[in-house]
Amino acid sequence: MRILGYMKTKFTYTITIGIFLLLLSFPSSAQEKKEAVRTKNAKESLRIAQQFINAGAYIRAKRQLNYTLKLKDNFAIAYRELGRVHFELEEFEEAIVAYEYSFEFGPNISRAAYFECGESYFKMGQLEQALYYFNVYKERKNTKYANRNLESGLEIEFDEKYNIRLKNIEYTFLAQSQFVEHLPKNLGASINSKHNEYLPAISNTGRRLVFTRDIKGKNENILTSSFSKKGEWSMARKLDDKVNSHQNEGMAKFSANGKSFFFTGCKRPDSYGGCDIYEASLDLFGEVTEVNHLEGLNSNNWDSQPCITCNGDVIYFSSVRPGGFGGADIYASFRLDDGTWSAGVNLGSSINTPHDEEAPFIASDGKTLYFTSTGWEGQGDGDLFLTRKEGNSWSKAENLGYPINSQSKELGIYVHKDGRTIYFASARAEGEGGLDIYQYELPEKYRPKIMNNVYGFIVDDATNEPISTEVKVYREGEKYKFDANERGQFYTCLTQNNAYTFHVEIEGYQPFMSAVFLEPSQDNEPSAVEIRMIPEGYTKEEKEKQVAFTVIQKPRDVVRRVAFYFDTNSSDLTHQTQAKLDDLVSTLSNSKEDWSVDVVGFADHTGSADYNKVLSEKRANSVAEYLSTLGVPISNVRQEGRGAIASNTLADMKQNRRVEVILKGRLMEEIKLYHVN
Repeated sequence: MRILGYMKTKFTYTITIGIFLLLLSFPSSAQEKKEAVRTKNAKESLRIAQQFINAGAYIRAKRQLNYTLKLKDNFAIAYRELGRVHFELEEFEEAIVAYEYSFEFGPNISRAAYFECGESYFKMGQLEQALYYFNVYKERKNTKYANRNLESGLEIEFDEKYNIRLKNIEYTFLAQSQFVEHLPKNLGASINSKHNEYLPAISNTGRRLVFTRDIKGKNENILTSSFSKKGEWSMARKLDDKVNSHQNEGMAKFSANGKSFFFTGCKRPDSYGGCDIYEASLDLFGEVTEVNHLEGLNSNNWDSQPCITCNGDVIYFSSVRPGGFGGADIYASFRLDDGTWSAGVNLGSSINTPHDEEAPFIASDGKTLYFTSTGWEGQGDGDLFLTRKEGNSWSKAENLGYPINSQSKELGIYVHKDGRTIYFASARAEGEGGLDIYQYELPEKYRPKIMNNVYGFIVDDATNEPISTEVKVYREGEKYKFDANERGQFYTCLTQNNAYTFHVEIEGYQPFMSAVFLEPSQDNEPSAVEIRMIPEGYTKEEKEKQVAFTVIQKPRDVVRRVAFYFDTNSSDLTHQTQAKLDDLVSTLSNSKEDWSVDVVGFADHTGSADYNKVLSEKRANSVAEYLSTLGVPISNVRQEGRGAIASNTLADMKQNRRVEVILKGRLMEEIKLYHVN
């Protein structure tokens, strides 16, 4: 996978077949316990550590190098290699200590080590020390040193990077000279880990977060978390296997109406170019019901990191397809009349560069685009930028500055509909490890226009039947067009505190034109606009004369089952179960139905009938008590334990160690029964 994950430079030598075979020949006990390979010779121990480095086994290499330094505590090359290992593991403080010991004991061993030490200080945000070591690296251009031939490839890379780092430092000194009152807030251990977390997105309610986690650069999945009434994010959990697979997935972005989200899936049976863009449909509870490959948009190349406009007619994404400016570029695709998508259109040189532009996010106003770039001038290995749409073109990319950007990589930003609150990913040194997700208040000059989500309905005034047609909206010279679907619904975003004129013309109906003032929305609820089309020759008086109706309340029963699983012989809730219960209660609190809750416990068939009955009751009680702590009235909860279920396989046994939460709700629908007088 190319850029969906967090890419980082590897300072490694080429591993040979002979070295690989030698690694396989190490004693099995050392492989299992991962202890240092014992030897009395420091040089032999160093050679073994270098084999681990070339194989990418950095944890084992670190252990072996520390053992080497016990054998010989002034071994300069071992300190140099230890610094390199710490750097690869992003342990920059430890890397600096090791590098500086290597310089003390052997200043002429490695020129590249001076650059790597400067890079470690740079990642730590200690720019003056970083500049010092970068300049030492530059000054030693023509000096002789032990590793010159071995590290010639590194020097070519670092010589090119040297000028980039000088510009980064100059830019950062200028950016940090401006006073900021607050720094970004790390979302904490329930979201962030020692792995990479990035590409965040928030639902319209502000209570659900989705993001990508990359474990050891090998597996990317989409995770979700809910914001509880206690003001905390629940422990993140993976989305189900309709979305996640054993391949890579990432960059999920919700549609404005909350009924779907768009994401990247890689190496799926229907993908064209390794990684393609998909749409996942959601039910009332935010669970995925189906996943569809987007036709027309995807190419035979890498396509990734989608986001969609509020009215759902444009998707912005990143791609490495031919014809761009180089690296990954940002493209736009437009929804066609048949529901498919157009081929991508490159957004041009005011955004894209010969380097990588990634992770686009389009604000609710449809005119402010945020993205990550390694090509525009910035502070580090990828900064966050914005551009604004002016007519049919985009303004030149503008850096979001300090403290949003840092000396490390920033990848992915989400701007909440309030225009103030942002969530973004950064690999800054003070995080949990790798890329972490942060929250911050966006400076006013970088904010988009504040918008209202507008939910529209078009119906026949005589029959109340929905009408699918085009809606035109005007405001002070601005003009918008929206298409209502087969249910007469349309969804868009319009600037709040403004009056808009809605205009609909349909053959056989009187023209509709009415002004609507959009006040600021409360609690993220969309503004409702109902358009009633009156048939030609049909008046209100005639309607009242010819047609009468009776309004009745018709109940509709809603039932939902959710299963939660337990370990063998246990009634304790796992963190994953607690997170799913947090999600469930969050969804229920945002719905308008009144729910009753049945909590039913089960067990597998091992153990006696009496034991299994008691265990199933304990499991049900654990779930019921946790629901109570989340604010679910205990009077609404009925619980029971039904004992064991017969199991034929180990898989069956695992499925039977569960509690079912059965939600029963009754929604009263207003029905108009029409009859002719």
